Amino acid sequence: MPEDKTEAALARMSRMFRRSSRGDSETPEMREMRANRRMSRTASETGRSSPSVNFATQRPRDPLFYWRQNNMPFQFDDPQQMAKMRAYCRLVYASHPVVGSCVDIYSKYPLLGMKMSCKDERLTDFYTQHFLEEDGLNYNKFMVDIGREYWTVGEAWPLGTFNEPLGVWDDEELLNPDDVEVQPSPFLRDPRFLIRLPAEMRELIRTRQPAWEFEKLMQAYPELTYYADDNQLMPVSNILLRQLKFEADTFNKRGVPLLYRAMRSLMQEEMLNAAVDSVADRLYTPLILAKLGASASDLGTDVPWIPTQDDLADFEEAVDLALAGDFRIIMTHFGVDMAPVLGKEDVPDLTPDFDRIEGRILQTFGLSKTMLAGASSGETYAADALNRDLVTQMLTNYQQLLHRHYRQRALVVAEAQEHFDYEERAGRRYVKMEEILEIDEETGEERIVEQPKLLIPELQFRTMSLQDEAAQTEFFEALREAGVPISMRTRLHNVQIDFEDEIEKSRDEAVDLAVGEQETRKAIYVALKDKGLPIPQDLRTDFEPRALDQSQDPSQLPTAPLRIPLLGMDPVTSQPTMAPTMQDLQSTPADGGVVEPGSVPEPVDADQGEGSRPDESDEMRGDMPKQSSLLPFTPIGDLTGLLQNAERMRTLANRHKPKVTVAAKPLPVKAEDGEVEEIELPEAVQRKEPIGMYQGPRHIGMRRHVEIKKEQQA
Repeated sequence: MPEDKTEAALARMSRMFRRSSRGDSETPEMREMRANRRMSRTASETGRSSPSVNFATQRPRDPLFYWRQNNMPFQFDDPQQMAKMRAYCRLVYASHPVVGSCVDIYSKYPLLGMKMSCKDERLTDFYTQHFLEEDGLNYNKFMVDIGREYWTVGEAWPLGTFNEPLGVWDDEELLNPDDVEVQPSPFLRDPRFLIRLPAEMRELIRTRQPAWEFEKLMQAYPELTYYADDNQLMPVSNILLRQLKFEADTFNKRGVPLLYRAMRSLMQEEMLNAAVDSVADRLYTPLILAKLGASASDLGTDVPWIPTQDDLADFEEAVDLALAGDFRIIMTHFGVDMAPVLGKEDVPDLTPDFDRIEGRILQTFGLSKTMLAGASSGETYAADALNRDLVTQMLTNYQQLLHRHYRQRALVVAEAQEHFDYEERAGRRYVKMEEILEIDEETGEERIVEQPKLLIPELQFRTMSLQDEAAQTEFFEALREAGVPISMRTRLHNVQIDFEDEIEKSRDEAVDLAVGEQETRKAIYVALKDKGLPIPQDLRTDFEPRALDQSQDPSQLPTAPLRIPLLGMDPVTSQPTMAPTMQDLQSTPADGGVVEPGSVPEPVDADQGEGSRPDESDEMRGDMPKQSSLLPFTPIGDLTGLLQNAERMRTLANRHKPKVTVAAKPLPVKAEDGEVEEIELPEAVQRKEPIGMYQGPRHIGMRRHVEIKKEQQA
């Protein structure tokens, strides 16, 4: 009977423990698993070798099952999944040492040796100062930011701000890809871009606080009030906003991150790190199993020792004090047995697994361990030849992408400043023309017209070659000795040497050496003469005074220096020109060449009356093409010159392409019934056209209306 009561009590305690462990948070999946275990246990108790019902779940034959089960984004057309993917890639770049280093290499290494090159050195200085120097757009830093976005999240969105009065770019910044939407057009080659206003600007427009900031914003950009809602997108011109995307999917309108190729490897690496962390946690805080008690045989008596609850509590308190103290000791008798339960294993050696994953991550960027750290014993570099060519191709394509971006930005400036291409013949420059297809917006008529061709410097980078540079240099020198015409500039392209500076330094050094040599010879002559020693004949010839031969040509005799006239003291015979006039500056090329006929506008005589004006009026002449004045080059720092150069193109833009502006959005008005009346949106906002500051430079295409005379064309 006591045994039956004991078993019944144990059964009740077991049922209570099961109920308490389940609780109210038991899910249907947990109940199904418990039913499966109960069925399996029943089958084993009845003597069957295996359960009668097969509860094993077969994995579906779906290639995308793994991605769904692991909650990994794979739908590139879903903006939410793409935003989640980009956030994860940014986290990996900031936290993963290998990925961060690879992205930095791909962002900075292709920019080595970046410089401008043009046949007109003045244009080279102009665009170098505007694009590369810190006072300008500072492309040396900005292109690194573009590369970081491009290689990390798969696309970069540079937005430029153009100064139309000066005809140059004011600033260029990167937008968050999550705030940009791409809408392909069935009629246009390029898609339409729509952006969301920054959160700070939306809050300012909604709250109108601070008041002075809101007032300034409305004075400058009143059209922004129509896009203050969180879900309202604003169209932007493709000239201002450009998309640089990594085309991993040909038919996708957005860029796909390169890191997506290493997504599974990165997830597996996180799982391995979690396994190592769990083992380390068990080693640091092991689970200890303590047994108290002794059998009768251990005690040598007929009665075993069974500890009471007080004995267990006292022992537990002693163990806690020992684990919490610096000097840990527990003194007890032989009736205690303590052993760790889950802390017996060692940390597993997962080095091969981590090396395998690291190799796959490097392979995502086309790299390998032997390329970075060198080959070990038994390995050769032959296997890396394909990887080297792959990396070279990827970096070269990225350089071409940056060059196209710079070219689009530079062409806008060149058209505003009238930097036209030319051909030089016999000291004269002739403007090169190009033909374009023009479509009349009203009639749809197609016609071919000529317009001046633009001239911009080429943006050059260091050649992407992972081969040994010393061997390449020796190869160039061997070709030069064999008679191949390879210039010094080409041979010094990958060397950090400024060719022009070196020429000037060499010239100065040659002059200094020649002067120093002659001064040394003169000092020798003077010293020998003072001491009465023999003087060599060459020194006598060079430094001894000689009598003048009266039989020589009188025109070669030295004459007295001309007297300098004194201003205000001598009688006035003529009024000299103290400084060149504006007409002289415009009529004299900066390079000292010959002025082309008709290249400079004739000055207007102020004494001419109305009879000398042509018969047509100013209104009739308003739409006529204007003659190009081919103004001399203006440095980027000369704001007055920039205003003069951009004035003609701005005038043509105002005549042929008026700016689209709208007033600020009025406040909603409540009707008598309490409902808010809907505000009618302007036509430009309804058609989702770029307006205001996001309309883009209006002078684009206006060079078609600039008149170049036939004698000025190449």
